[in-house]
Amino acid sequence: MLSCMIQSCPMISNHKRATIVSKLVKIQLIMGLIATVALTAYRHSANTAFSGIAGLFLAIVPTVVYAKIAFANHLVAAPGVAFARHKKAMLSRFLLNLALFAIVLFLYKKCDYVALFATYFITLAGYWVSLVKS
Repeated sequence: MLSCMIQSCPMISNHKRATIVSKLVKIQLIMGLIATVALTAYRHSANTAFSGIAGLFLAIVPTVVYAKIAFANHLVAAPGVAFARHKKAMLSRFLLNLALFAIVLFLYKKCDYVALFATYFITLAGYWVSLVKS
């Protein structure tokens, strides 16, 4: 989705792309923090808070990695090069998501999975909110 929002206009400068990505991350961060605070207030547990922060982290880090890979080395006019970067960025994002979830699920045995996944999905909803706001 990030690529659809940003790559749809090839005339956008690198500064504009960085601004769009930072706005997306800011919206995701706000939504994830609100979800974490709400879940923590409802469950009254520090474990819920930590699980929510983990869900927030699991959603934002792959987004940032995607942006770094897809939009590295300035603008590209050739569609083939842009598509190759997009494929590389999506694969990296997917593999990073798998690795981060595996790390959290295997190492954090006391994880509040409701808080983890709720915060993760609410944070990912920031994509759609950012599309509406732009």
